[in-house]
Amino acid sequence: MQYNEVVGMKILMCADGSKISENAIHFGGLLAKAFDAEVVVLHVIENPKFDNSKEILKNALGILEKFNIKPKTKTRRGQPELKIIDEAKKNYDLIVLGSHGMSSIKRFLFGDVAYRIVQCVEIPALIVRERRNKLRKILMCCGGSKYSREVMNFGVKIARAINAEVTLLHVLPNVPEMFRSFGIDETVEQFLKIDTPESRILKETAKLLEKNSIGANIELRHGFPPEEILKEAEGGDYDMIIIGSHGMFGVRRFLLGAVAYKVVQHSRIPCLLVKPKKFKFLSSLAAYKIRF
Repeated sequence: MQYNEVVGMKILMCADGSKISENAIHFGGLLAKAFDAEVVVLHVIENPKFDNSKEILKNALGILEKFNIKPKTKTRRGQPELKIIDEAKKNYDLIVLGSHGMSSIKRFLFGDVAYRIVQCVEIPALIVRERRNKLRKILMCCGGSKYSREVMNFGVKIARAINAEVTLLHVLPNVPEMFRSFGIDETVEQFLKIDTPESRILKETAKLLEKNSIGANIELRHGFPPEEILKEAEGGDYDMIIIGSHGMFGVRRFLLGAVAYKVVQHSRIPCLLVKPKKFKFLSSLAAYKIRF
């Protein structure tokens, strides 16, 4: 799927019976309803001795029924992350999963299984921890890389489908303490007047949102990007964060960008990770590392 072709979306939702997984399916239902999406719910049976797949899928169907969504269901047997990664290759446009699963060993606040899946899939991934009952306000994180346009374009399509209120956020480096008394922190107006890749992307995205009749605010923050993104997200009562999987710090934290990793690791708000095409080859490399 091209990122400018979101209508007719096909969504893969992962169910493992955990409360967090049910939270993810519920939030995924909000998004799927907006797109009238085709939904597939997948459950992986890790241990045949404890096969409660019928109950797990029944609960998932009950959640989605509230949104008038009638999904297909699939069960697979084996290692959860590998089976989910394999299924995600089958012409899906988005994968939805909980930040932790039943079999997940926690890596701080971002589950091991979810982390590996996000590394390996090429499609956008929606990571959910807590239950959210609305999807009206979106925080779109605009980095400084040339890949930010792909992320922003995808975010605009999401925002248009749900008629969301959008804030575009860019984080600048901290102004050194010795200069703060001179008041040289840039305002949004000053920043947008300067011709930089970051300002161009912000202006282009704002115009695209306006063209689609979507109200947008532009926010600038100064500091360490993950911390400032999380502060804005929590303080602004957002329903979803949209962020590129690889940002200004390049390919770190194995194969997930450092900024995205830290945001997803600590965010209580659902995060939609968009992987630029440039980095999709890394998904195959990550999957190979898991298998072998």
